[in-house]
Amino acid sequence: MRYFLYIFLVSLFVVSCQIEDDNAPAPDEAFIKYYGELSSYEASDIEIVYEAGIPVGLVVFGSVVSDFGDKDYYVLRTDLDGNLINSTSFGYSDTLDIDGEPGADDWTGDDVRDRFRADETAGQIQYVTDIGDGSPGYAIVGTSSITINALQVSDWKRLTFGLLSTNLEPRTFRLDTLFARSARTADELLDFEGKDVIELSVNPGILVVGSREFDRGGGDSDFDNYFIKVDLVNETIIFEETQGIVGDDEDDQLIRGFEKTNGNLVMIGNSSTPSLLGENGGDNGTNVFYLETDPNGTPFNSAAYGLEDTTNAAVFNDFASDAIKSSSGFSIVGTSSTSANQEFGFLINLSNNGVYLSGSSHDNSVYQDHGGTTVVSIETRGIGVTQALDNKIIMVGQYPSFSFTDASNVSYARSAEGMFAKFGQGGAHLPAEESFFGLADGNDEIVDAVTLPDGKIIAVANVDFGGGVKLISIIKLNADGSLD
Repeated sequence: MRYFLYIFLVSLFVVSCQIEDDNAPAPDEAFIKYYGELSSYEASDIEIVYEAGIPVGLVVFGSVVSDFGDKDYYVLRTDLDGNLINSTSFGYSDTLDIDGEPGADDWTGDDVRDRFRADETAGQIQYVTDIGDGSPGYAIVGTSSITINALQVSDWKRLTFGLLSTNLEPRTFRLDTLFARSARTADELLDFEGKDVIELSVNPGILVVGSREFDRGGGDSDFDNYFIKVDLVNETIIFEETQGIVGDDEDDQLIRGFEKTNGNLVMIGNSSTPSLLGENGGDNGTNVFYLETDPNGTPFNSAAYGLEDTTNAAVFNDFASDAIKSSSGFSIVGTSSTSANQEFGFLINLSNNGVYLSGSSHDNSVYQDHGGTTVVSIETRGIGVTQALDNKIIMVGQYPSFSFTDASNVSYARSAEGMFAKFGQGGAHLPAEESFFGLADGNDEIVDAVTLPDGKIIAVANVDFGGGVKLISIIKLNADGSLD
């Protein structure tokens, strides 16, 4: 299979509504606001917008179900008080020679067999100083999933990348012309996923990370780490690399990228590489993976780490979902899926050189079920992470089921709730600074958070209103996670 870095070809602009609670605290204190129309929206990433080093607003990247029924990428911008400035949506589309007639098929024609749309899954958004035309803007990366029933193609994933102006106008960018395009054959129907994009400063360029599927023969395949450095101005590839374990079902996937002050690149992800901690006698499933390369993309340092359940010896498959560069190195959050059919969020701290410092499973000491003969911790999912002004680590995510009876015999019967949990620098959970957010009956989650210079926390959540309506919510919290 040839490499493809595909650009979205169709853009559709929309303006979202914004819903506020008139009785909520003033915006400069704390707030909860909702964004979207009568559709289904899902946020993936939130970033602070800076001007001359001063925060002036927020940008959220996610997806929305379009009028055609597929999922498009979705971006919205607000000021720091959560007031909507503008928004846009756009999606990937293509044409195929399905009818067998001479000439290219017309995607705008009446024959629905000749055209298709993709479902977009948002990765990350990054402010960049030059989107290739001398002006600043945003780079986005994600994954487009293609289903074409006429060709018996189902859920074919392709990495998609794009550029937007600061006003969220897409820029025409044809990096895919750098790749040789061959006929669509079976060996091309391997997945390509995009997870993160960052702008590099020491050795300028854009770094995109994700994973690429390889056919290992005999009908088996697995994923390897994938990363590519691009010069946006000249639309050229500086380097492109894959790295991973060669073997069937030995999956590797990068989710975040970072640049060190010396120009080295650090990438965090998931791997079947055995953990250096040796938990569970070496039977330790999927682990958090640290990869470091020189500025030219040549790997020279890697390590894998996981968690162990000392209570019932369950094997933990630890899937990282987000990471930040913290004061001590790197802080990584994710979710452990155990062989005992449970899920628990986790926090792992690594040094600047990828050495394990601490790790803890968030099996929750705040919300526990006391309704049975034994006390049972409710499950958690770690999705996003930010560092507080006091250097403590904040994990946001979800309680998959917020139904339990507490120690005072008070019962909570809610669906999934958004989670806010705080940890000390050493990884110890701080029960006094944990809270939940969401509607009583919806499947809600907090997916990312950022910290403002004044210590306030801005979180972005997906809130389920039922009936197929899900809206994006921006929540401004005090440093302890409260709205008071």
